[in-house]
This record gives sequence, C-alpha cells and structure tokens, in this order.
Amino acid sequence: MKPNFKHIVLMTVCMAELYAQSLQDNNTSLKAKIELGRRLFYDADLSINGTMSCATCHEQKNAFSDGNQVHPGALGDPGIRNVPSLSNVGKFKNLTWAHNTLSGLAEQSLTPIRGTKPIEMGMHGYEEEIPKRLSQNACYQKLFALAFPEQNGTISLDTVTLALESFERILISDNSTYDKSKKENKPLPSKEALEGETLFFGTAQCSTCHSTPLFSDDVFHQVQPLNKTAATLLTDYGLSDVTGKSSDKNIFRTPSLRNAALTSPYWHDGSAPTLKNAILKHNLATIKTLSSKDIDKINAFIHTLSDYSFTTNPKFSKPDKDCTY
Repeated sequence: MKPNFKHIVLMTVCMAELYAQSLQDNNTSLKAKIELGRRLFYDADLSINGTMSCATCHEQKNAFSDGNQVHPGALGDPGIRNVPSLSNVGKFKNLTWAHNTLSGLAEQSLTPIRGTKPIEMGMHGYEEEIPKRLSQNACYQKLFALAFPEQNGTISLDTVTLALESFERILISDNSTYDKSKKENKPLPSKEALEGETLFFGTAQCSTCHSTPLFSDDVFHQVQPLNKTAATLLTDYGLSDVTGKSSDKNIFRTPSLRNAALTSPYWHDGSAPTLKNAILKHNLATIKTLSSKDIDKINAFIHTLSDYSFTTNPKFSKPDKDCTY
C-alpha cells in the first residue's frame, strides 16, 4: 500500500504541534518550579516554630551568607559552621563545607530542614507538618499544580526540595568587575587590584585551589596541619564526619571567592574576621613568602569579584504577596 501523502503531512504537523506544546508545558513547569522555590526559600513555615527560613541564614545582601561567625538554629541550638555563600551553588558537585555524597541541592536542603547535627530548622520527626502547612495556602496549591503536573501538584517534602533546588540553580553570579574586565578585554581598574591578580594567578598560587570560573576547584583540602593537640580540641571533624576516615579530619571544601568581600567572616568556622586574616590562616609555603603589601593587593583583587547585580537582583529577592510568576 502506498503511503498517503496527506496523512503523512497531517501526522508531521500534529507531532510538531505536540512537541511545541510539550516545550511550552515544560517551560511553564520550570518557571513555576523556580517561583515556587523562591517563595519556599523565604518561608519560615519550613522550620519547627516558624522562626527560620532558608533566607534567615542566606541573605541576598550578603551574597546569600549572613555575616555571622555561625548561626544558631530555630530552637537556639548553637551553629557549628559558617554559613557559605550560595553564589553559583548550582554549579558545584560537592555541596556544603564537608560532604561528598549528596546527590544534589534537593537532598542538601534536607540537612538544614531536618538535620540534627546541628539542629537548624528543627523539622526532624515533623516532616509531615510541612505539606500540611503549605496545603493551606492557595498560592502554593496553584504553584505546586503548575510546577509538578506529572505528580498532580502533590505537596510533599520531595516536591518542596525539588522546587528549592530549581530556585537555587538560578543564583548565578557572573557580573563582577573582574567578569566585566574579561568580557571587555580590559585590565582591572586599579593598579593594586591588577597587581593582586598577577599574584593570585602567579607566585601566590591562589588559583591552584581557587580556580576559575567558580574561583573554587570544588575539592576538599587540608590547609592547616592537624597536630595532636589540635586534634583533641576538634568538635568539627570536617569530611571525616561523613566518611569516618581519620585521614579526612580537618578537610573542607574550597570555598568560592566570588563575592567573598561581601561574606565575612571566613573559614569553615568563621574564625577569620577579614579577608587578610583568612589569607594568613593558610599554612602554605606560598602564602608565607608574601609581604603585607602583597596580601593587600590580593585582597584588592578579591574585591573585584564582588557582583552587586547579584545582591540586588529582584528575581532573587523576597517575593511579593501576590501569587504571580
């Protein structure tokens, strides 16, 4: 039987229309996921007593860190680690200061929500309270339906964390003075920053670990030796807390230096109040050879990694009460 040309054309047109509709549906779903994640990011109902949201510790004005050494949990439990910036967090494989097995941002978000070491948002054992609370909100009902049509708009811990991941993935910072200078093929605006750039990528060897474009190699390192006295004083064992290996004690992921000038204090425990202190804490031969002026120059270069469009972008800020996206 010869193929009917009209039928073939009709089938091709229908398939094209279905494909176009699929793209539109997927785009609608993704936009809804991002807006939903943004609202959830700023919602204190994800904490046990309604006092803490993700944004409580990750403030946009501080490049999504919080300016404190550590931050106590919703129930007053003391924090252990300094709150890291979320600049470009969606591009990292290894998430948080010292964890190498998290599958992604959705799983990572469970650490503050229901983690117990330390207790942050305090929802361990109360996870089912989250969908109950969110289901009472008409805007959430609408957004979950749009974001997760394949799951019939189900409001669950799984869909909550997937939405949070969708929002966190758009937290892209790539518009600093440094970025602009590279895009325009121009030198940095100050002599001190320019000389700091040369040191950073040259004799100081900062870029060995703080490599571009993230200004982090996304790898775990021990940059301070672990002596016997220090080991007995440790309360945070770094990567060892996850792997159980004694060789992983005091090993932490290289933090990104993007927006670092906006995220003091520094180090995994917030023990370095300034960038200069943070640089000097590195027990590395290349750092020990630097003069005070050299460190000031590197400091000036790091300041050029500040992206103020990132810290003021309304797409990342607390949403209006109106349920729009």
